[in-house]
Parts: sequence; C-alpha cells; structure tokens
Amino acid sequence: MKIFGKKIHPRQIILFFAGMLVVGSTSYDVHRSIKNNETPPSKEQIQAMEDYLAAKRRR
Repeated sequence: MKIFGKKIHPRQIILFFAGMLVVGSTSYDVHRSIKNNETPPSKEQIQAMEDYLAAKRRR
C-alpha cells in the first residue's frame, strides 16, 4: 500500500494506531485523575488516612 508516495506495510499502520490508542488512554487517565483530585478529601477519608498512618507508626 502506498501513502504519500511511500510504501507502508499493514503492520506499520496497526502499530501506529496501537501507539495512538496508548497515548490517548494515558492522557485520558491522567486528566481524569487530576479532575478527581480537585475536590478536597472528606472527613471520613481524612480519618481513614490518620488511622492508617497511626497503625503504620505503631509497628
């Protein structure tokens, strides 16, 4: 197959789109993580973290 006058194999097309899928899913995941971290932690989350840290310090 020729694209822009260059011979391109189907494996190269598949590899390109697989790479684009990885980049797209990674950037989506990073964006989603940033969006979810914009809200402050709830009192239950803070208490759970303090309990976890206290348990780790006792060891």
